[in-house]
Amino acid sequence: MKYILQIVAATIFILIGKNFASDELRPEFVGNGLILVITLIIVELGYDIYLNWNRLKLVLHCYYLALRGKSIRFSMSYQYRIRINDKYLLVKNSNWNHYQLVGGKYKRLQQTQAFLQTEFEARDDLKLQTTGLMKDDFAIFIPAKKAIKFLDWFNKGKDREISHWREFYEELVDGKAQVLSRLNFPYVNYNFVGTVTTPIKKTPGWDCCEILQYDVLDLIPTPSQEAELLQLLNAGDTEYLKWADEELINCLGHDNRQKKTLYKIGQHTKWVLNMKWSKD
Repeated sequence: MKYILQIVAATIFILIGKNFASDELRPEFVGNGLILVITLIIVELGYDIYLNWNRLKLVLHCYYLALRGKSIRFSMSYQYRIRINDKYLLVKNSNWNHYQLVGGKYKRLQQTQAFLQTEFEARDDLKLQTTGLMKDDFAIFIPAKKAIKFLDWFNKGKDREISHWREFYEELVDGKAQVLSRLNFPYVNYNFVGTVTTPIKKTPGWDCCEILQYDVLDLIPTPSQEAELLQLLNAGDTEYLKWADEELINCLGHDNRQKKTLYKIGQHTKWVLNMKWSKD
C-alpha cells in the first residue's frame, strides 16, 4: 500500500511538472530530484503515522526511552477464562502470593533464541527464576528502539510457540495438584477472544519499564469436561485453586458482601476478565 501511494505521488508530481510548468520552471518541477524525494518521504511518514495512529503514544514513549538508551521488559502470556456457573477457575501463582486465571508465559523455543538476540538484542529477565518449568519463559528485555518491531514480530505468531495447551496441562492435569483427569482432558477446545496489552509502565518494585501482553482464551469444554469442572466447583476451594465470580475478581479478592479480603487476586486477572487494562 505504501509503495502504491509513493508511485501515485511521484506520477502526480511529474504530470504537474509537464503540464503546468514553463520552460524556465520545468527543471524545478521535473529535474529537481530533491522535491521528489521530499514528497516520497512525506508520503512514507504519513503512511507510518496512519498505521500507528492507535498506538502513537506507545511509539512516542518508545522513542523517548530509546533516546535515553533504555530497554523495556516484555512479558508475553496467555490466559484461560474457565467459567462454570458464573464463577471462574483461579490457581495460585507459583511466584507471588495471589491467584490468577489458568495460563502463563509463552516459551522461547530453542531455534528462536538466536533470532531474538541478533534481531532484537534481547536479554534474559534475570529478576525471575530461569530453571525448571519457568526456564526460557517469554520474559525478556528489548532495547526501546526495537520495541515496536518486536511487538509486530511477536503478534504475527511466526517462528515462536503458539500452542496454548502446555500451561493448561502443567497447571491442571500434570502438575502437583492434578486437579483434572487425563481421561477427560486429553486436549481442550477454546475460543481466542483477543489480546490485552498494557501501556509502557513502571514495574512495581523494579527500576525498569515494562509492557505486559495477554492472549485471552475462553475454554469450550466437552460435556464430560464440563461435568468434571462442575464437580471440581462443588468440591469447594483449596489452597491451590479458587472459584471466583466477576465481582470478586474486579475487587481483586475483596468480598464486599463479607466486608473482608478473602485472598489476593492478581491485577492482570481483572484486565483479562474485562479485556481492558486499568490502573487499579
